[in-house]
Amino acid sequence: MHKSGTRARLAKAHRCYTIAEAAELYGCHRNTVRLWMRQGLEPVGAVKPLLFHGSDLNAFHVARRREGKHPCKPGEIFCLPCRTVQRPAGGLFDYTPLTPITGNVTAICPDCGRLMHQRVNRARLAAFEIG
Repeated sequence: MHKSGTRARLAKAHRCYTIAEAAELYGCHRNTVRLWMRQGLEPVGAVKPLLFHGSDLNAFHVARRREGKHPCKPGEIFCLPCRTVQRPAGGLFDYTPLTPITGNVTAICPDCGRLMHQRVNRARLAAFEIG
């Protein structure tokens, strides 16, 4: 399986791919490509074998990656179990320095009570202290 960052550029823009070729290109099963169709990937035509234009495959993966991004504002951490951005419960957090410039912030999610983690630099650490 490829890293998700490189997945968006795997398909050649001016080539068409069958379901089997797309699955081989992305290192997944053919049913995964069919799932992508249900999620919005459009074939070139309705005739079989279904073909996907390379630029459409690339655009589909860019859109999926963008959908999965949840940018955090200063003082916020992404909670994996909740799949949302949260402020630390009670405004409390722990900071563990890793280098003179960066460290890890650990806090408790106010919704599910689980630990949230984020790597921060000194500038972002100030946002946790203020917020």
